[in-house]
Amino acid sequence: MNKNIVQFFLEWFGTGRSKKAPGTIGTLGAIPLYIIFHSLYFSGIIKNEKIYNMIYFVFLIFLFFISIYMCDFAEKKIYYKKDPQQVVLDEVLGYMTTLFMVNPTTILSLIINIVLAFILFRLFDITKPLFIDKVQDMKNGVGVVADDFLAGIVANIILIGVNLWLGI
Repeated sequence: MNKNIVQFFLEWFGTGRSKKAPGTIGTLGAIPLYIIFHSLYFSGIIKNEKIYNMIYFVFLIFLFFISIYMCDFAEKKIYYKKDPQQVVLDEVLGYMTTLFMVNPTTILSLIINIVLAFILFRLFDITKPLFIDKVQDMKNGVGVVADDFLAGIVANIILIGVNLWLGI
């Protein structure tokens, strides 16, 4: 495995190299990925919402497992420490998880959801409430990824609730 290519994705195109708040900058770096992915549905390339959600789900599962593998590799072969700050691929996964099954159909609802998802995900990723902080101790890349994934799931539940409440 080419270390430079792996590092490029782990640091999400360099956003993880930010001197201040690399996790926040890495999460901001995930927004274009969501916009590109959601444009498949928004533009009508994928017309069926259920099919779009299934594709998104498969993408998340793939990203989850590849992130674990790559984060484990990063800890052992690139950075030589647990949960290196530059690695923000886990934030990308968490942010994308936050937006799962949130399918805005207008530009305004898209913008609202992108912003709310960012705020909710960062809130739960930083504070790690409930059981989220407990999974960080897991080994082999799982702990690096699982806390962000769980933060994304909690944020997703709230975001879906907000969308239902606002009717967007």
